[in-house]
Amino acid sequence: MLKHYLKIAFRNLTRNKVFSIINILGLAVGMGVCLLIYQYIHFEMSFDDFHEKSIYRLTREDFRGGEVLDRGLSVQENLGPLGLDAIPEIRNMVRIHDSFEDLVFTTKGKKKVFQEANYWYVDSTFFDVFSYPLKYGSAKNALTESHHIVITEEIAVRYFGNVDPIGKEIEIHGGSLSGSFTVSAVLSSIPINSHLQFDFLMPMEFLTTNWRMYREGNGWDQYNFATYIELDGKSNLSSVESKFDQIILDHIGEELLPHEEQVKIYLQAVSDIHLYSDFPDELVHNGGNKQQIQFYALIAIFILVIAWVNYINLSTAQSLKRIKEIGVRKSIGAFKRQLVMQFMTESLVHNLIAGLVALGLAHLCLPVLNEFIGQTLSFSLFYSIEFWVIYALVIILGALLAGAYPAFVVAGFQSIGLMGYKNNSSVGSASFRKGLIVFQFMISILLVSGTYVVHRQTNYMMKQDLGVNMEEVLVVNGPRVVLKLDRDIQLSKFKNFRNQLTAHHSIIDVSGSSHTPGQKFSWVGEVRKLGTPREAYKNGYVVFTDSHFANTYDLQFVAGGGYESHMTSYEDGLIINEAAVRAFDLGTAEEALQEQLIVSIGDTLRILGVVADVHWQSLKDAHYPMVFALHQFDNVVFSAKVKTNDMQETLALVHAAYQENFPNDPFTYHFLDQSFNRQYQADLQFGNLFAAFSGLAIFIACLGLFALVSFSATLRMKEIGIRKVLGAKIGHLMMLLSKEYLYLLLIANVLALPAVWYWGSDWLNNYAFKIDMNIDLFVIPGLILLVISTFTVSYQTFSTAKANPVDSLRSE
Repeated sequence: MLKHYLKIAFRNLTRNKVFSIINILGLAVGMGVCLLIYQYIHFEMSFDDFHEKSIYRLTREDFRGGEVLDRGLSVQENLGPLGLDAIPEIRNMVRIHDSFEDLVFTTKGKKKVFQEANYWYVDSTFFDVFSYPLKYGSAKNALTESHHIVITEEIAVRYFGNVDPIGKEIEIHGGSLSGSFTVSAVLSSIPINSHLQFDFLMPMEFLTTNWRMYREGNGWDQYNFATYIELDGKSNLSSVESKFDQIILDHIGEELLPHEEQVKIYLQAVSDIHLYSDFPDELVHNGGNKQQIQFYALIAIFILVIAWVNYINLSTAQSLKRIKEIGVRKSIGAFKRQLVMQFMTESLVHNLIAGLVALGLAHLCLPVLNEFIGQTLSFSLFYSIEFWVIYALVIILGALLAGAYPAFVVAGFQSIGLMGYKNNSSVGSASFRKGLIVFQFMISILLVSGTYVVHRQTNYMMKQDLGVNMEEVLVVNGPRVVLKLDRDIQLSKFKNFRNQLTAHHSIIDVSGSSHTPGQKFSWVGEVRKLGTPREAYKNGYVVFTDSHFANTYDLQFVAGGGYESHMTSYEDGLIINEAAVRAFDLGTAEEALQEQLIVSIGDTLRILGVVADVHWQSLKDAHYPMVFALHQFDNVVFSAKVKTNDMQETLALVHAAYQENFPNDPFTYHFLDQSFNRQYQADLQFGNLFAAFSGLAIFIACLGLFALVSFSATLRMKEIGIRKVLGAKIGHLMMLLSKEYLYLLLIANVLALPAVWYWGSDWLNNYAFKIDMNIDLFVIPGLILLVISTFTVSYQTFSTAKANPVDSLRSE
């Protein structure tokens, strides 16, 4: 019997080639897109699953009077080691300190010189906690000496070529962090699904003994250490967190309690970091976002449902051609269950073929997905038995869901009624088919609206006035080798470099600073107005600059002025922004000039000027209360405000002046607007993927719409012929055939509005600065789909309306 069912299924497959191709193509594209999305979601959820041990990261929240003041992953230097000694559930611990600034790395004899930023200082237990394989060297001894250095495989090739570099030396230049280091181990390529991405590892001991802030500190005054712990498998996380809280109370409780302050520690599983963590002080901002993953999963479900709905609609419509066949079968004794099995077998054959085609489509489209996300994914799912079981179940489920309705509808008719059938389009529920079309349209509108909202928001962020000049600023990484020299010589070289550049007509001004917009801050800590109690402090976000920074970046003063030429340090005063005026309760901008600020627990400094708010980082964040502090020896980066008439000549000039003054440092540069906009890379990627998947969903829906209109037009050929004989115009006939589908589109628009409003508002709540949910967010997506649908319908209705009525009425 099964052989008979299959024979009939393949016979019908070849007899109705166009509808079979449309049916299978719609299913295949839907399944293929789902495969791509599933692979991407699987990749995003696989981060750090290769580590063999139970690893957690410490995070913290700072409270005052029950209010959260600050949150992040950086904790004090001593917290991890004391926790390891005092908390029995902790098996091991490792601290990571990220880079302060770029350093110059050279091979012996300075044959190769690079400026590097992606280096970390870590405890010697790093490889005991994390499961990163080594290509050369021993994990046990890799970080036991203060002048050891571990490098990645890619760095080893760049510095030393394709040889074993163990024992070779790397010179590092950067003031007190300078030294000669011996390569002790080489990591194999770090997995792309690791939240930790680095190029160099150096011993924590070197940092804490050479950096004065730590050498002279008490281990509790700086929050700069990311701390990871290995727990035994039976640990109670809440209990461990409470024990860390007690350690903090035991050591600095006397400082915290009088001000009603509290530092609370939480444990975060390392596997949760990528998707669930986005602290300002993340070691690596790698773009993971749980909400986006949920959106992608929803898109995959929507697209698969659209494909199944297509199949149901087309199969039900196509079954009208087989009414007499079913009548004959029933009249000679076929049972209803046999007819149902026939239709279900055909549905299974279609889904199986579509499933195979989907695998090929997904494989072909994976490189395109990789281009979108900037990764090199492969279909690792294909090596999983679990995947093949799930995929088989999806195909079977699709066959059951998509085949059940047409099978039971047609098989349920009486044989006498079926034998008398003559192109009566009422067989099957027209209302049900229309409901499915509305559902397809509604999902398509949701996807198009989502794409439109994401692109509107991204464009808004990239075109918003940031309060600083971005478009004409050339940023050059500052020198590090020169930091070994006497400070007077350093300052002389900095000034000479600046004077050489500003003497040229193409350069308006040059400034040195610790950071530029789009980067972190030099320092974040306690700031309060003079006269207020210490517990009234708020976090201030400090950037060290020279006296030319305000002019180079076109900062707009709303009160007071900038640094004058005779000033030498921040002790002469500070420049703050309007957000700082509000945060520190300084009154108006003019009134703020009469106030003084206490920075940290020491310096009391006057306010020289107030500038308009600056978007120092992404528009996802609110304005930070910023402090621009004068510091002539913190020229980590140079910023040149340039005229863009002849950039090649300007770059050549800057390069020559840099090499003359800093001959031992590599010359590296970038344009500020480009580097700043990289913060929106994840949003652009999300928008592009959303658009691509939405386009495919619309393609599938239009395939079904085209086929359904074609079939409907075929059933009404005689009606159209009679109307033409009676004088109907082509335009009127096209409207007659099209209007019911356009009405359905209008209904779908109305039904989709609440969901668009809810999901759009929810997504935009992630941004401090965002677009408004205006009427265009609802109208334009509907118009886009209207145009696409009208074009899809019009092609077929025009062909039908233009046909010679003699052809359709000849048999009457």
